[in-house]
Amino acid sequence: MTKIVIVDDHKLLRSILRGLLESEPGLQVVGEADDGFQGLQIAVEQKPDVLISDLKMDKMDGIELTRKLQGIVPSTRIIILTMYGDPIYVNKAIDAGASAYVLKGSNIDELVRAIQVVASGNQYLSTSLSSTVPHPY
Repeated sequence: MTKIVIVDDHKLLRSILRGLLESEPGLQVVGEADDGFQGLQIAVEQKPDVLISDLKMDKMDGIELTRKLQGIVPSTRIIILTMYGDPIYVNKAIDAGASAYVLKGSNIDELVRAIQVVASGNQYLSTSLSSTVPHPY
């Protein structure tokens, strides 16, 4: 069972993601947070396999959350799920330690695939970004 924490400042999105992910075999959402600070606290307590985080949030953004979590719970793999596809953001997330970068315009199948890929120790980049981001992903 892959344990997941969802961090996003939109409650409706978190609820929808929880429902979709928990309907997938082998996935379990063990926590939700509406900002990076709260997400870090939950991740430290739950030690999830995967944390899915929005990029831009109050109190602590997804980049800072990624950096801090990698220092505290390095076994947790981080997926940035965002609407921002600019290569600058992608590279910042990767450099901070994110294992995947997925655009919110993707379908649930792509997010599930990203979870499976990072849970197995690999990295994932949204298919729509693979031709625009010059990073060895």
